[in-house]
Amino acid sequence: MSQTPSGSTPTPVSYFSLVADSDQAFTLRVTLARLAQRTLDVQYYIWDDDTTGKLLIYRLLEAARRGVKVRMLLDHANQLGRDVKWAALDAHPNIEVRLFNPFKGRYKYFLQWLYHAPLLNHRMHNKAWIMDGERALVGGRNIADHYFGVNASTNFRDLDLYAQGAIVADTRTAFDAFWESPLAVPMKSYRCRTEATAERVWRWLGRWRTSLKGYPYLFPQHEAFFTEYLRKQEQQCVQAPAALLFDSPDKASGAKQTLMGEQLARLLGRKDHRELLMEASYFIPGDAFVEALAGFRQRGGRAAVLTNSLATNDVIAAHGAYSRYRPGLLAAGVELHELQPNARALRRQVRLFKGRSQASLHTKAMVLDRREVFVGSFNIDPRSVHLNTEMGYYVASAELGQQVAAFIEEGLAPENSFRLSREDGKLAWAADGEEGVPEVLYREPRVSVVRWLAAWLLARLPIERFL
Repeated sequence: MSQTPSGSTPTPVSYFSLVADSDQAFTLRVTLARLAQRTLDVQYYIWDDDTTGKLLIYRLLEAARRGVKVRMLLDHANQLGRDVKWAALDAHPNIEVRLFNPFKGRYKYFLQWLYHAPLLNHRMHNKAWIMDGERALVGGRNIADHYFGVNASTNFRDLDLYAQGAIVADTRTAFDAFWESPLAVPMKSYRCRTEATAERVWRWLGRWRTSLKGYPYLFPQHEAFFTEYLRKQEQQCVQAPAALLFDSPDKASGAKQTLMGEQLARLLGRKDHRELLMEASYFIPGDAFVEALAGFRQRGGRAAVLTNSLATNDVIAAHGAYSRYRPGLLAAGVELHELQPNARALRRQVRLFKGRSQASLHTKAMVLDRREVFVGSFNIDPRSVHLNTEMGYYVASAELGQQVAAFIEEGLAPENSFRLSREDGKLAWAADGEEGVPEVLYREPRVSVVRWLAAWLLARLPIERFL
């Protein structure tokens, strides 16, 4: 059983490596599917029906046709209108699809939301890809083009951890808890009528895949390629004690539970920490967390946070709520940064549409004193604390801590983010401009008046607890 960070005995030693590159993140998922011998368990908040989503479905079907037992657990809020497609995949004898906390009835979603909002507002935000109960990928990435550098408009900066060893058994135990939850509803219960069969889907995906032109993630089919890729990944692994932190699925049924928030709060509340580096895509800290961050400066330490700017945030309401905390964070001595839409660090992640795609932040990671790491699905916001179920790895490793710190420091650099300050009572954003020349701006950078006004209005609504 996984222990909390304050537990006396963490999970026995496991092995971890950082997955920061979009190419690496996609190839590892394909590799784990291609080399699976017994089982594949995948659990995601979002699985889009785009190029990336279809290619990974192809790989799951490929594994199932070899005899691998595949279990897919998907949050239903992002699958509305696709029940028939998932039912076709579920028709394969080696694949079972379950939808978490589903909206019942294909054409009544809006009415259901009105009548059942308190329950349906609880979502499964977990992300895990588990092979044979022995290897796993856990982190922030969902399954969609945005997360793998191939979207035409916006691509996410994100992070996963690859794991091998004892921690993977805990990861699968957590998956099983959600799989067996009454909220995980088998596709068969939907009675979706479809003439499509898994075999037809397989043939269609095969034809479609061979027709792709210019897509960067098309690999040789021979097993030796994937075996060598996995060997190289595992050469990068560090050995470290770790714990899986995760919410119970009961949280999604409305149970009052803040397990993940409490675990991370205990970590940050320890008085021996001198440095905190954090990336949080949605950062709505609340007064108590701002006070906790102030403790770092009081101890002569450093707390640095990278989050989305208004220009890069895909949820304007979340930015509006966060904006109210900026003066307090700066007064508390927090080094506060916001991602630039043209962040140079993301350019090397983009595999298609280079120069046309805008950056956005989706990472959920922190490193304490460059020796304690958390990477997972947990945002620093009320939704992650009170509404959604979350998961992530907490790892005690100076080597991994240095790697995550280097990743976050890259995001904090002036060519990638704006650093906020207060000048004469007003906010100021400092960064390197397009030509590398330092610039200071005194309004929300690189946004339209309409977008700024929307954020300003949403910041004044009493909706923070839902964000």
